[in-house]
Amino acid sequence: MKPLIIIVFFVILIVGGGMLTLHALNSESQRLDASLSSLEEDIRNQNWDSALEKLDEFHSKWDKISSLWSMLVDHYEIDNIELLLSQLASFVKNKNKNDALSCVSSLKTLIKHIPDKESLSLKNIF
Repeated sequence: MKPLIIIVFFVILIVGGGMLTLHALNSESQRLDASLSSLEEDIRNQNWDSALEKLDEFHSKWDKISSLWSMLVDHYEIDNIELLLSQLASFVKNKNKNDALSCVSSLKTLIKHIPDKESLSLKNIF
């Protein structure tokens, strides 16, 4: 009976940890997506000074989040986001609207994809 209780405890601990991790990924992903949407709006309206400020804010948020995500997510995904962020910074500084909007769209897709990829579903199991 005692081994069964220990096994059940560890299963609950693992499942609970997985659910907590997924919740953290989802909530942070939604926050990052909202920041990118605001940045995207400034780029569309060609408010370059405001876009630079929002990009700096996003980058500081990303620096805090990336340390947690690097423990939970494939580093390839993190590297892609970092690459797109550096490209986006260059496009915004050079006031290149089309390329900046393309980068923001790619960033939003990658950031939304990470929680979907990490969630427990049949698609991810098989």
